[in-house]
Amino acid sequence: MSTYLETYCTIEDIQLVAPFVFDYDRKRTITNWVSHSGSGNDEIWKAGSVGKFSQLYENDIEQTLVADIPSIDADGKYYFDEDTDVVYFRPATNANPNYDITVTAGRDNKTLFNEFISRSSDFVRSYINKPVYKNKGIGTGDSLGRDFPEVIVRATALLAASMAVLPYDEQHGLRLQNQVYDQENGTGLLDLIRKGIISLDQDEDGRDKIVKEVSVDSATTGAIVDTYGYPSVSYDRIKVIIDTGGTFAAGTESTVTYKTFTGSDKGLKVHSTQEAEIIDGSLQPIGHGVYVRFSTGAYTANDEWEVEVSGLDHTAGGGIETIQLKRR
Repeated sequence: MSTYLETYCTIEDIQLVAPFVFDYDRKRTITNWVSHSGSGNDEIWKAGSVGKFSQLYENDIEQTLVADIPSIDADGKYYFDEDTDVVYFRPATNANPNYDITVTAGRDNKTLFNEFISRSSDFVRSYINKPVYKNKGIGTGDSLGRDFPEVIVRATALLAASMAVLPYDEQHGLRLQNQVYDQENGTGLLDLIRKGIISLDQDEDGRDKIVKEVSVDSATTGAIVDTYGYPSVSYDRIKVIIDTGGTFAAGTESTVTYKTFTGSDKGLKVHSTQEAEIIDGSLQPIGHGVYVRFSTGAYTANDEWEVEVSGLDHTAGGGIETIQLKRR
């Protein structure tokens, strides 16, 4: 399954807000090793009831997974039989895994924390109920040159850290989580964004226009940074593509052009709507009464974005906290 959705922070951002978090890496110690009889090799050991894992470690060093028991032909190789829940392992020469070394199982640290980041980014998107655009383009970034607003980066990093900590230390994990969203007091960073107390640079109510990168060249520095309008269609996914690449900069005449495709009764993204429109930095039409603004920067031919639009009323989320009832 593929996705156009972005993640909002990095592992380095998690280290900045919670440097202790990597002590909670989900590893568990494997014990009760016995010599593997019938292997013809006393150096191979096995342990049962280990539970599913993706990486075995000897003294915190990653070992090498092989396809079957006969392939365990050197120290540091292991085979996990998922059906029988037994792991077979050849440790360092003459080492007894019950006494001489520590064998643990879990997941690769980078893979694990990248999953926390992805899950936290998805939660942030859903919770604030507002679009989050990239800080791209010449002169549009923040002081650290981040891709996304600092408050979004920080909230995502704190939430990812809380996911790591919560199973082991509920009090500490909830303290991290409450900095992001606080269901009791409503004082978390995301709560304050929803209320409008903290604003995003491209703030906008509702989720009627969502911008997603589909395919953007690594040399491209510009991006769609704002949207406007009220979609005149119940639902569509508008294709926005750079027709002629180049550099769009203040003080020079733009030669960068874009074109768009909307849906029809033939399918999505099949009807040509805008052709050879010169990017000029204003709010420019893409179809269905929706406009986008491109930042300054370099663009490459065939850079593509998708703008998901919906003219239906959205009842989920939002910052409204009270309503007034009148007796008739």
